[in-house]
Amino acid sequence: MRTVTIRSCFFLCAIALALAVTVFADDQEKATTEIKKITSISVDANMRSIVNRTMADMLKVSRLDLVKDRQGLNLNYGGLFLALQLTAGGAKMEDIAAQLKAGQKIFDIANASHANWKQINSEAKKLNKKIDENVENYFRDSKKLAASDRADQYNPQTDKVPADTAISKDEYADAQKRYQHLHDLANEQLPTGDANTRNSGAGAGSVTGVSGPPSATVGAR
Repeated sequence: MRTVTIRSCFFLCAIALALAVTVFADDQEKATTEIKKITSISVDANMRSIVNRTMADMLKVSRLDLVKDRQGLNLNYGGLFLALQLTAGGAKMEDIAAQLKAGQKIFDIANASHANWKQINSEAKKLNKKIDENVENYFRDSKKLAASDRADQYNPQTDKVPADTAISKDEYADAQKRYQHLHDLANEQLPTGDANTRNSGAGAGSVTGVSGPPSATVGAR
């Protein structure tokens, strides 16, 4: 009887461990997807400006500090978001920087740091939701974005790093679909005359209007 009980306990523990590993992997996969969405939408200069401003507002940091951090660490916006989430969880940015310079990837660093993927996924979803809202606002009035950039002394053309091109064709295609979806949503909420005027001018030069691989896109913007 004792042997049976021990075996049962072992079996139950094995099942519990397997479930825990599955849940952890699921949280990590969901977080990774959200983080890649942040990166891929940033390929376009106007969208990059929106991501920069949205992230700065959400994290209560300077827009130019985000640019400086990106350039110092060579991280795209998704990678920078993850790095900042790790520091919020107790990691030191100087340690992350040293590991990046040693050739490690930010996702590998996160795993080694036992990142709270569930929390990171939650925060990434919040950021993407706010990005979507700000993209829609941009389509309704693109002049506000330009005014905000000037006031903050932010230039999306200089806010570029080599890591920005580290997205797949599928991720790039998803960013195009996301852009077009938000563009259409904004159009639906504009009076017909305003929508027609906006479509012929402001809002042009979008991700959806760019052909070729992501690597060719970023350098041209």
